[in-house]
Parts: sequence; structure tokens; C-alpha cells
Amino acid sequence: MRKFTLLIGDILLLYLSLALTIWLRYGRISQDIWSKHLGPFSIIFLIWIIVFFINGLYEINKVRNGFKFYGQLVQNLIFNALLAVLFFYLILGHFTTLKPQTVLVILLLIFTALFLIWRKLFYKLISSDKLGSNLAIIGVSDESLILAEEIITQPQLGYKLKLIINPDSSPIPEKFQIINTSKDITDLKNNFSKYKINTVVAVTNPKYSPEVARYLFESIDLKIQYFNLTDFYEKITGKILVTSLERNWFLENISQKNKQGFSITKKFIDLSFSIVFGLISLIFTPFLALAIKLESAGPLIYKQKRVGKNGKIFMVYKFRSMTDNAEKDGAQWAQEGDQRITRIGRVIRKTRIDEIPQFINIIKGHMSFVGPRPERPEFVEQLKKEIPFYNERHLIKPGLSGWAQINYPYGASVKDAKEKLQYDLFYIKNQSVALDISIILKTINTVFNKSLGR
Repeated sequence: MRKFTLLIGDILLLYLSLALTIWLRYGRISQDIWSKHLGPFSIIFLIWIIVFFINGLYEINKVRNGFKFYGQLVQNLIFNALLAVLFFYLILGHFTTLKPQTVLVILLLIFTALFLIWRKLFYKLISSDKLGSNLAIIGVSDESLILAEEIITQPQLGYKLKLIINPDSSPIPEKFQIINTSKDITDLKNNFSKYKINTVVAVTNPKYSPEVARYLFESIDLKIQYFNLTDFYEKITGKILVTSLERNWFLENISQKNKQGFSITKKFIDLSFSIVFGLISLIFTPFLALAIKLESAGPLIYKQKRVGKNGKIFMVYKFRSMTDNAEKDGAQWAQEGDQRITRIGRVIRKTRIDEIPQFINIIKGHMSFVGPRPERPEFVEQLKKEIPFYNERHLIKPGLSGWAQINYPYGASVKDAKEKLQYDLFYIKNQSVALDISIILKTINTVFNKSLGR
């Protein structure tokens, strides 16, 4: 609902800005003038909304009331201004005599001012105590404390942690002791009323869960929303809290995803995007190949074993970004400032251009355009031992890009692999055509931004 409100607000502001611009430019808003501008600017507005979406400006958990966030907004507005100029004078100029230089400048100034005010107001609204949902957590564990920190540090999510029920008197870190606490689960209804709780998140614990369920049932008339910890954490973060999972979770959430219609559509998307982007990449591939070969000896294309769907091993293709003898001492994680990586290698790794040859893997059927990134067999064996349910990421085809790649920075450690697994499991559970297209668009944005050094 918050995302939808943000989107509708932006759309209304765009058309309000256009109306104010026409009024300032022409001194009136006649039917003829409005009709002349409405069509072309509606196309521009659609492009702007797509750019905002690709850049994550509708992700509520990324909304911030700070310099960095507003700096990102201004960057998007400048980029959209350039797109508008290109559209009017390189594309639309062939079909209409409309040359809205003055209108475009005035519109950008008005919309920028209104847009920044609207976003600041929106942040204050969703972060306010009056509009926030008062939340209670039942049970203290490592996972529930992680959730508590998310709630406290991200007020824009719209939840206020008002109460922690601690049935087994587990130790609570000092930073959470400012929150109201209670040990008595027999008095849940009164506590919910006292603190005006309207959202409850419960930890699954065999010691007290059955008794908690009994007293929660007694408070059903309070019209409170109830969530288990895993589902609520997924809802606000876009990842699955892997340490809270049991095998039943996979039976309930993963097996139902084998839908024939989605599989066919996904194959079509894979082939279409691979062919289109593959052909586009042919334009600069010769120059890239020359740069790689001139800097260091060795093959242009590097082949490496990776683990695919159901644990099947396949050979992945990449443009070589390391020296030819980089793994003479065996497989190892790539580290920050890794001396094995060449100068051109650092550039193509940062922009993900080194992965262009994987279009071949997609066409061959080893990979999909979107999915968990394929890992090396040596690392998979290690990670399976150290991270619960790590092997379950191989239930689907690996991808050229994925939910983890657009939400988590590059990492090369067990800790990073665990964090990425939580995003991968979210994707496996929530696979859809819309999610795939969203990830593809945001991947394009990631490549573009890193190419510009952002």
C-alpha cells in the first residue's frame, strides 16, 4: 500500500506540474493547449516512472530522509531531464512540430521542487507514530532480535516496536531494554490493549508456542494481525531468515512453485533477452577482447566448473579477468584488492561485463537469466557444511543475475554466502514473471551505474 501511495503521488505530481507549467507559460489552460501537450508528456512521464522504479525509488526499505537519498533523487531527475530532451528532439521531432523547450525547463523546475517536498513529506508520514503500526514480538531469540533491530533502525517501514514478550526470561541486549517487556503470556490480551498493539510477530518455540497460541486466540477480537517470525521478516526485508527455517518450510513454500506456465514463459524470456543482449554485446566485444589479450597472456574466454540445478556440474563461460596462472595454488575466494585480477579485469568485473559469455550458457539451458548465481563445486561443499539449507538453492537453475545480486554487494566469504542465500530463498519462493523482469531492469541499472563509477 505504501509503494502504491508513493507511485500514485508521483503520477499526480507529474500531471499537476504539467498543468502549472502550461498555465505559467501560456497564461491559461485551454483544451487545445492541454491536448497538444498531454500525449507526448504522458510518454515522458511513463519513462520517468520506469527510471524511478529501476533505481529503487519505490522500495520502501530504501527510503531515507538523508543527504545520500536526496542526492540519488536529484541524480534521477537530471537523468530523466536528459531522456526528455532526447525524446523530444531525436524521436518525437519526426512526428510533431511541438518543441517545448521553455515548457520542459519550467516543468523540470516545478516537478523537482514538488517531488522533493513530496518525498520528504512521505517519509515523515510513514515514519510518524500516528500512522505507524504498533508491534509486539513474542519470544526472544537471535532471530527475533535481528528483526527488532530492523524495526527500530528503519522507521520508514511503518512499524513501532512497543512490546517484547519474553516467556523464558532470555537475556536481552542493553540496546533493546528501552522497549517495554513482559514475561507473562497469560496476560497477552491486556498487554495488547495497553500498548495499542495491532501487529504481533511470534517466534516458534516448542517450549511455549502451544500456550502462546491459546492466549493469542483469546485476543482475536482485537483485530490484530498475526505473523510468524519467518513470514514477517520476509515481508519487510525481501529475504528469508535461514536460521529460523525447518524442512517443512520447503515442503510448504517451494514444491508448489513448479508451474508449467511460468516455466515456459521463463524459457522464452531467457532466450529473448540472451539473444538481444548477446547481439548488442557484439558491438564492443572485439575491443574488449583486444584489451584483455594485450594486457596479459592466456585465453580470452575462461571456463570454470559450477554447480547447476539439482547439483549438476556444468562449465560456465566468462571473459578472463585474472592472470593465466591465477589458480595454480587451487580454488580460492576472490578478495578485495586481489593481485591476481588484471587492470582490465577489475573494470569488467565491476561492471559484470566479464559475464557476457554466459549468454551461451543460457541458450544451452545450463542457466537462466534470473536465478541464484552458480557457485564452484569446491566452495559449495564447504558452504553446505557451514550454512543450513545451502544446497536448496540448487532447486532451480542458476542465473546470470538474481535477487541477491541486486540487493547485496559483491562478497566472497561464508558470511556473504549466508546473506545471499537468504535472498536466493526469497526468490525461489516468490518466482514470477514480474519479479524476473524487475530483476533484469535493476541489473541493467546496476551495470550502468557501475560503468559510470557510481
